Parts: sequence; C-alpha cells; structure tokens
Amino acid sequence: MGRLKRLISPAHLLFIAAVLVQFLPTKTKKPGDPMYAVKLLLLLEGLFIVLTVLKPIQKEHKTQNGVFGVIFAFLCIWTLLTAKLVLIPQDIFKAPDIVTEQFINDLPRLMNDLTASMITITVGYVLALAAAIPIGLFLGWNSQVGKVSEQVANFLGSIPPIVFIPYSLALLPTFKSCSVFVIFITAFFPILSGTMSGVQNISEHTVNSAKALCVSKPTMLFRILLPASLPQIFDGCNMGLLLSFILLTSAEMIGGNSGIGFYIQYYTNFGNFTRIMVGIVFLGTIVTLVTNLVKSIEARLLRWRK
Repeated sequence: MGRLKRLISPAHLLFIAAVLVQFLPTKTKKPGDPMYAVKLLLLLEGLFIVLTVLKPIQKEHKTQNGVFGVIFAFLCIWTLLTAKLVLIPQDIFKAPDIVTEQFINDLPRLMNDLTASMITITVGYVLALAAAIPIGLFLGWNSQVGKVSEQVANFLGSIPPIVFIPYSLALLPTFKSCSVFVIFITAFFPILSGTMSGVQNISEHTVNSAKALCVSKPTMLFRILLPASLPQIFDGCNMGLLLSFILLTSAEMIGGNSGIGFYIQYYTNFGNFTRIMVGIVFLGTIVTLVTNLVKSIEARLLRWRK
C-alpha cells in the first residue's frame, strides 16, 4: 500500500498535462511530430515510476517528485511558448518534438562526441585526483609549509584556467593533450584546496592519538588523514568536476574537432538552432548524471556522517 501511495503525486498530473498540450493545434511554420515529445514524456514517466517504487527513503521520494514535476512543467511550458502559442521566435527556439526528433537522428554522432569528451575529461580529472590528494595531504599535515602553500594555491587557483588554453595550444603537440592539460589544471586546485582544508580541520586529538601509536607516515596520511578529510575532499572534487566540464566545452568550441562542445560550435557556425538546442540539452543531461554519480559515491563513502 505504501508504494501505491507514492505513485499519487502532482508530478503525474503535470505529466498528463504535458502530454495533452502536445495535441493542441500547432501554429509554427514547420510543425513537428508531437509523438516524439509524447514518447519522451512517456520515457520520463516510466523512469519516474521505476524510481518511485525503488526508492525506500521518504525524503528522497519527495525530492524526486519535485524534480520530475519541474521537468514535466518545463516541457509543458516550453511546448506552449514555441509550438502552440508562438510567444518566442520560432526560428531560434524550437519545440520539444522537433528537438527530440533531431536528437534521435543525431544520436550516433552525439555518442561519438560524448565518448571523445568523456575520455578527455576522465584522463585529466584522474590525473588531477592522483596528484592533488597526496600533495594536499602532505602540505596540510605540515602546518608551516601548508600555510604558505595555501596562499600559493589560492593565487594560482584564482586564475581562470581558460587563459592557459593559448599557451597549451602553442606548447603541446596535439589538441587532445592540450585539453587534458586544461582539465588537469582546472580540477587540480579545487581538489588540492579541499584536501588541505580537510586536513587542517581534523581535530588535534585525532592526530595526537595517531602519533602516540607511532604510526608510519604513509599510514598517517592515507589511513588517518585521508578518511577524516573526505568531506572537504569531495567538496573540492565536485567543484573541480563541474569546472572541468565548463572548460572542456570551452576548449572544444575554440579549437576542437570532436566532442560535445565542438558539436555545438559547428552548428552555431551554420545557425542550426535545432542542433544547438540538442547539444545544450544533451550536455546539461550528461553533466547532471555525472555529478549525481559522484554525489552517490560520496554518500556511499561518507554514510558514517548520518
């Protein structure tokens, strides 16, 4: 009975409204097929129902209702403003059915571009993690060196990473290596700052207890300081990941020949606003999924905080 009650929510009413709106008379010059938008809504509704049944926590269930409710309401308003009432320029803002149809047609290319972008961001981000966390643990543990390093890291981290793109293009042999370097620089300093801050906020009692047991330096760094610093480290990781996506897209738009940013820039040159909207929505969806995946890992590793 509890699971059946979960299926009754305003989000489902918004879903029905969004579906019905698709069949109102269309006033655009080149109307699309409303069934594409309906299929998208059915896919989202199916996902919503599955997650509603599987989620056991009431708080998460309420958040989920809100998220899907906003999505259904957005699609409903988007359809009204573009295809049904034409309150915004139809040559620039396309209706959901047109965008969905274009997305399906371009899906193979989008997946290739996504693969190229994810390889680049994964290599650069993993290198940043491998370098920033050990360095941050060591510098944060040494109080005197850590204070100086913190000021240096704050100065270097305040420089927008995009300014390094011209230098990396001039010095590195390929655009791929340039992109990896820019992602590395972008993610390195937020992760480093988060790690150092986490170490410096560990209680002295914890550190002194470990010293009293005469633990080795590697044990102190990776068995004592690292677990205690994880909340702040994840804060830096989340910030570094978000900035990495922004910088990667910028780099691909400036000089790339593949990737989601290149997809958007390529069709911007031709004024193809349908594909521009496809790229924007696709990019936003991927970033949301990846950041939520990282947050799930964080919640799993830090479940002791509850």
